Amino acid sequence: MPLAGVFLLLNYGGWLNMLPTDGKMYIYLVVGITTLVLPIVMMPILIKTKIITSYLLKEQTERRIPFLIIALLYLVGAFILQRFDAPVIISLFLNGSSMVVLTVAIVNWRWKVSAHMAGIGGVTGMVLAISLRWILDDQVIVAILFLLAGFIGYARLRNDDHSPAQVYVGYLIGFFVNFLLIRMI
Repeated sequence: MPLAGVFLLLNYGGWLNMLPTDGKMYIYLVVGITTLVLPIVMMPILIKTKIITSYLLKEQTERRIPFLIIALLYLVGAFILQRFDAPVIISLFLNGSSMVVLTVAIVNWRWKVSAHMAGIGGVTGMVLAISLRWILDDQVIVAILFLLAGFIGYARLRNDDHSPAQVYVGYLIGFFVNFLLIRMI
């Protein structure tokens, strides 16, 4: 989801779509490596060391360490982008995404919530906060994100991966962490 959020920022985020192509490519590279490639590479290592038993992370106890590692990797991406003077909103979104994953990890210590819904909720919260802050007309994007959230939530329920409460709480965690972080800064 962070890569999708950055794509939306760089293409529909007002002045951000005017960044030079080289700058955008660097941002995509850093975000892609720290939020997609490294977490994927980490999974076989966690299975081999018996920290997790499958890629699905169905048990809430198996989610703890992967979620903590993912939150750290998101922070690394934000740090790298801050060091190379990327637009602050991008590293802020990665910091927010790290906070979402960390919050989900903490809640999952006691109760399993949907990380998928937290991800789409975080992107929706970021887009809505930026739309309000920069007075952008992103109604179509927000509507599409709400529709996607509905489809993802339905899939999580249909597969019996979560209860309705776990789906709603996951979405609300993602939405409010990113929305409030961006609106308050």
